[in-house]
Amino acid sequence: MATKTTTKTETKTTQATDSRKPSEQALQAVDVAIGAGPTVAENVRTTAETWTNSETRSKEIDTFQKRVRKVRNSTGRKSEIESLRKRLAAELEKAEAKGGDVRRQVTDQLIGQARKARNRVEPVYKERVEPVYRKRVEPVVKERFEPVYRERVEPAVKKVRERI
Repeated sequence: MATKTTTKTETKTTQATDSRKPSEQALQAVDVAIGAGPTVAENVRTTAETWTNSETRSKEIDTFQKRVRKVRNSTGRKSEIESLRKRLAAELEKAEAKGGDVRRQVTDQLIGQARKARNRVEPVYKERVEPVYRKRVEPVVKERFEPVYRERVEPAVKKVRERI
């Protein structure tokens, strides 16, 4: 399933993805998706700070102009594209790391909430539901369902086992 690619970044990503289990690939996709929002927000904040300061804004404009020149020039185009691919890979890795942290935090919070809910419900269940179950349901199960099970299900199971 690994595809041959011309760049080291793409080959590395493809090989890492192919060597992972499907469950790990799914977690990676979830982590990137979850981490994309905070990563984009951080990049927007950084860009806004850069563009509000006149000195950094001038430097940023000069950097963009140099990049545009490289892209327009056929000799510099490949290196600029490779540079952009590396930046994209770095941003994806950053998003995956942030997404993993967020996913783990949310999971821990949900587990804590579930434990609290179980600790609230279990005593009530043991106090109110179990006695009613024992008094009303268990006798009915023993009287009506167990004989039917013994007469119909157990013989059918024995026949199936004999065939196997």
